[in-house]
Amino acid sequence: MDHAPLPEAAFLADWTDRLRASAERPVVGILLRGSHARRAATAYSDVDLDVLVSTTGPTPATTSGGPGPCRASTPPVAPGQPCAAGRSAPVGPSGRAGGARRGATTGPVDPPAGSTRGRWPTGTPYDARRAYLAEVDGRIVHVSVAARDVRTWVDRLGEPADWAFGLPVTTPTRLLWADPTWRRRIDLPVLCQPADQPRLEELVATLGKVAGALAADDPIGVRLAAADLARLCPSVLRPANPGVRVASRRAAFAAALDLPVAPAGYRDDMLLCLGVRPGGTVEVGVAAARLVSGVLPLVRPYADRVAETAGPDLARALCDGRLERYVAQLSRAVGDAPQVPAPGARQSVTVPVPESSPRDGGPGGAVRPSRLDPAVAARLRRTPDGLVAAVVRQHDTGEVLMVAWMDDEALHRTLTTGRATYWSRSRQEYWVKGATSGHHQYVRSVALDCDGDALLVGVDQVGAACHTGERTCFFTELPVVQGVRP
Repeated sequence: MDHAPLPEAAFLADWTDRLRASAERPVVGILLRGSHARRAATAYSDVDLDVLVSTTGPTPATTSGGPGPCRASTPPVAPGQPCAAGRSAPVGPSGRAGGARRGATTGPVDPPAGSTRGRWPTGTPYDARRAYLAEVDGRIVHVSVAARDVRTWVDRLGEPADWAFGLPVTTPTRLLWADPTWRRRIDLPVLCQPADQPRLEELVATLGKVAGALAADDPIGVRLAAADLARLCPSVLRPANPGVRVASRRAAFAAALDLPVAPAGYRDDMLLCLGVRPGGTVEVGVAAARLVSGVLPLVRPYADRVAETAGPDLARALCDGRLERYVAQLSRAVGDAPQVPAPGARQSVTVPVPESSPRDGGPGGAVRPSRLDPAVAARLRRTPDGLVAAVVRQHDTGEVLMVAWMDDEALHRTLTTGRATYWSRSRQEYWVKGATSGHHQYVRSVALDCDGDALLVGVDQVGAACHTGERTCFFTELPVVQGVRP
């Protein structure tokens, strides 16, 4: 798809002048955001502008950039007619300068009660939206303006983005103009918003809403609750997954579906619950129950994070099995959703990761589809079932910890996620070390041997590497006749 070019400098400069002149408070900065700032806009994208204003101070009569759109105190300007400076007034849907957006009035926002025009009480929040339709070269462009006081703008950056599936956000921005005293503080190449907390309590409560809607024979209620549940899943799974940041809603959707540590069938169940993939009402309910029951063992090692947001009792219930029994109770209302087995003491289980399914392959070649770099894949000498041995050692001491197997996709995930991922020959599925036991392996290096049939993986091992609870799998010494070097 061809992307629209960034708006011309003259267009942006003109709108910067207009917005500075028409503001109810002194402007400290104007930024371009959205798809144009990401250079991902199409011919149908609107132009998103953030106007940052001071929390106090008089409204200047003029600005250095010249007068902008006419204020409400002057007669409305006819669409397309010039303002005092000779520029065309932005055309609003009512035929006057500026149109309403999401219930806002068409004129400039009036000062709050008790204040005088031109002077605002210190610290008074300001949050206004304006929409304009401007004609440029025979086309109408939608200009969307969000005006906020600096404090409100900064506070919003400290909150999770409501469209990001609970994932942290890093989105490009472009400063169009700033007051010199503010430039260093707001001239940022990207704006960051934090991830949401793992909202496990809300996830479980939403499953209760799914069960209740099914019991009430309310198919719309089932689908609405299931969609809410699916949007919560990525934030709950985030502590068990490698860090990822997103820049757009589409990127957030893709990242939410592609979490490497996830329950069996996670991707399909998410698509069903979100309504992207068609399915019957009961099928959607069962998918919701399957998601929640599959999430519990994966987040059990992070009970302390749950305690921070939902309190210590829910964290204890996650560890002692009460929460699992409660979810099973809810699941019975929507069908027999299979449970992911929880690991017992000194046990580990493999965690299935979707997106790959077995297929036939030639001897010594890749058996399953993979995103591994072809140049790396070409150097591998695999077993007939498409595997390469991986010797795992502690990166700083050289201690050998374990031996496992990788196929092409497991190697790709190990190289790109920072978490050691293997292929289980017995279960025929991928597993991420530490996803259920909490004994994570954070990858520091990967080397391929001279024959291409073995890998040496350097990791930062958390806790025991062996499923028996021992630090290393090589704890059984055998009797040996020691050789003596001549």
